[in-house]
Amino acid sequence: MVIIVTGAIGIGKTTVCKEVIKIIRNQGYSCGGIITHKIQNEDIAIEDIRTGKTNHFASTRNMYKGPRTEKYFFNPEGIQFGIQAIDRGISSDILLVDEIGQLELGGQGFAKIIDWISTGKINNCIVVIRKALLSYFLPRLGTEISVFETTIDNRNQLPVEISRAFSRAITQKHI
Repeated sequence: MVIIVTGAIGIGKTTVCKEVIKIIRNQGYSCGGIITHKIQNEDIAIEDIRTGKTNHFASTRNMYKGPRTEKYFFNPEGIQFGIQAIDRGISSDILLVDEIGQLELGGQGFAKIIDWISTGKINNCIVVIRKALLSYFLPRLGTEISVFETTIDNRNQLPVEISRAFSRAITQKHI
């Protein structure tokens, strides 16, 4: 099962994913991949969900020689850190990639996740894609995808809904 968590910038997509991970782990499932966090000065840290280790991922200041978008300069070491966390996370019951965006549209960053999903290499994953970019990614991801849009009204119950969907999918796979 592939689930896309989408929504506007700042609506709580990452918070929803953190809660899903807590619920899934409490049910005895393993989780891997990456989650990103805003830190000081609107910079972004990246966390390996399996190990809890973090790295600096992006900055609004021109301090990295890696790829860039209109707003961010990306740390090549942070990107590599994320790629390694995703590679390790593939063997987990659920892989989380928070998030794919402008870099991946250009074939950079974590773009290989798109191919892995479309070719069926990944069984159960959550991918965060902001709403404004969703229409660019959906055609490239295949047909077996469920999209959950995060809103102010549903962001508190959404983790439970997503966790139930995964539990059903994982249980059916093992029957």
